[in-house]
Amino acid sequence: MSDQNSFKEMEYPARFTYKMMGDDTESFRDSVNAVFVMKEVFETQERKSSSGKYVSISVTVDVEDYRELRSIYEMISQIEGLKYHL
Repeated sequence: MSDQNSFKEMEYPARFTYKMMGDDTESFRDSVNAVFVMKEVFETQERKSSSGKYVSISVTVDVEDYRELRSIYEMISQIEGLKYHL
């Protein structure tokens, strides 16, 4: 089963953690925060890479349905400085 199918089959609403890695800049952090500005954030974790060049940010929110989950992923994919996301 693909990840996309497992997300479709999840029971909603669901608490979900988005994980992003990008440049260690205020601009990257601000862009991540902007994606979740309309959501109640339950947890945020941030960790810098050993080189200090990158930062990983995890944000936990409730999503109402698969469509909202995908919509947030689409917004994340547009963030400047994003290197990877889960």
